[in-house]
Amino acid sequence: MVDVSHNGMRELPPADPFPAEYPKEWKEWWKSYAASLAPGGESSSSVRMLDDKKMAHYLVIKVNGVRIAARGGNWGMDDSRKRVSRERLEPYFKLHQEANLNIIRNWVGQNTEETFYDLADEYGMLVWNDFWESTQDYNVEAEDPALFLANARDTILRFRNHPSIVMWCGRNEGVPQPIINEGLTELISTLDGTRYYSPSSNQVNLQNSGPYKYQDPALYYTTLNHGFSVETGTPSFSTLESFRASVPAPDQWPPDDVWAYHDWHFSGNGDNAPFLAQIQTEFGAATSLEDFERKAQMLNYVDHRAMFEGMNAHLWAPNSGRMLWMTQPAWPSNYWQILSHDYDTQASYYGVKKACEPIHVQLDLSNYGVTVVNTTQDTLKGLTVAANVYSLENKLLLHNEQPFDAPADSSTNGSKLDLTPLFSNGVLLVKMELKDGGGKLLSDNFYWLAADSASYRQLNKLPAASVVVTATADEAIGAASQKTVRIQNRGKSAALEIKLTLLDSASGARILPAYYSDNYVSLLPGESQEISVVYRSSPGQGRPQLTVRGWNVPSGVLTVAEKK
Repeated sequence: MVDVSHNGMRELPPADPFPAEYPKEWKEWWKSYAASLAPGGESSSSVRMLDDKKMAHYLVIKVNGVRIAARGGNWGMDDSRKRVSRERLEPYFKLHQEANLNIIRNWVGQNTEETFYDLADEYGMLVWNDFWESTQDYNVEAEDPALFLANARDTILRFRNHPSIVMWCGRNEGVPQPIINEGLTELISTLDGTRYYSPSSNQVNLQNSGPYKYQDPALYYTTLNHGFSVETGTPSFSTLESFRASVPAPDQWPPDDVWAYHDWHFSGNGDNAPFLAQIQTEFGAATSLEDFERKAQMLNYVDHRAMFEGMNAHLWAPNSGRMLWMTQPAWPSNYWQILSHDYDTQASYYGVKKACEPIHVQLDLSNYGVTVVNTTQDTLKGLTVAANVYSLENKLLLHNEQPFDAPADSSTNGSKLDLTPLFSNGVLLVKMELKDGGGKLLSDNFYWLAADSASYRQLNKLPAASVVVTATADEAIGAASQKTVRIQNRGKSAALEIKLTLLDSASGARILPAYYSDNYVSLLPGESQEISVVYRSSPGQGRPQLTVRGWNVPSGVLTVAEKK
């Protein structure tokens, strides 16, 4: 049983749980709230002490005794209206699953339909299920506690048999008033009894909410969002196509009040000023919508990958969960979400997908340390990480190889890459590959890095890349079709952020939903990559057609040479 007062409890730890090398900001965790046992609860046969001071007091989710590195996002309304069809909802769940996410927070309990939980069960998505009390000292308190608890009783009875529900939460950003908090505790204990109840989303064994504005990506590896963070966000501008589909042409450029209707604000948690300032510092002020979107996608990818790689960097010491605010929008939005209301996926989606790979190689942006992440239940031995560092002129500046064993459910740190002396060459391109003992590629990663933000302007001078795209004839996968696309960089310059878009040749409209195995990919000269695209044809649809663009890849409609 959770026994938490309305204003919370504060418990000082007997000793500093963090090793000396951790930042001092991490040592201040005792200022947050903590859950406690009811009197005498420590004597229960179901309670045992865990000797794991690395986790401090943070929440760890376990399923059947297996701890889960919780990575996902907040989900509000399904759409602007309720009674949303399964057909409308299902692509969102598939997109979450394909992004390697494993948890959805039903924010303030806005999803109340059986279909939501059915799909979560089917797609293996854990559900953090809120009740309906919103932000303490900001929104009003529930005025009829008896009615609130009666509704809670019905909700628990109706949905408790869905295995996707992993926990219940009483309030968004605060703790419910005592009569409701105690009532929820009793209802969950008696009607369910199999799941944890947290009174708060950000004050009980959890990291505080935010930040929501653009941050230096290196900070996610050090001081930001350690422990279990339920809400963290940054701007995530939608694709050019999605933006054009939702904003009238006269309002598309320059930004105006219509942008604000789609969550592009200049104040509060959603203030985009730091994001715009970073774009201008790194690449120069945008001159058109197309130029702005191209530059925004570069930041989208880097910052969202860093959010989850930062969690990986200190997995279980003390990081146990990180959830985006948000992942799914009910309204055409250009802030926070990693996918669009129409199922389109911007660069942030693929940055998250890359960082959340079950087996993953990464670079710590705070110190350039090499890390291998293995969140599977199998130990991997005899691995090798190869890192090659190039200049923009494609000159090899550093080659580094390290052997790794990757224990199950852990992050393993190797040695650091000595990049500082190399920054005199300008922007560095770092290609990392993780292979098993037989030479099979398990994971790769690509970074563009500079000594300071202004130095990224050198990317503006990167020559146009020569990219060739071929595709196989469609293969039937159940009711869907799969097209395998091969991208080759045949030029002498790296090709950054190559984006494919599947179109209906008859109408020119995007084919959505479409599930890309990867996108916004970067290739060094001579490299190639295969991408699969799964989609469904609709009546009257013309032949699928591909378009390509990228940071230094000229935009165009491809005449795709199909190979069998």
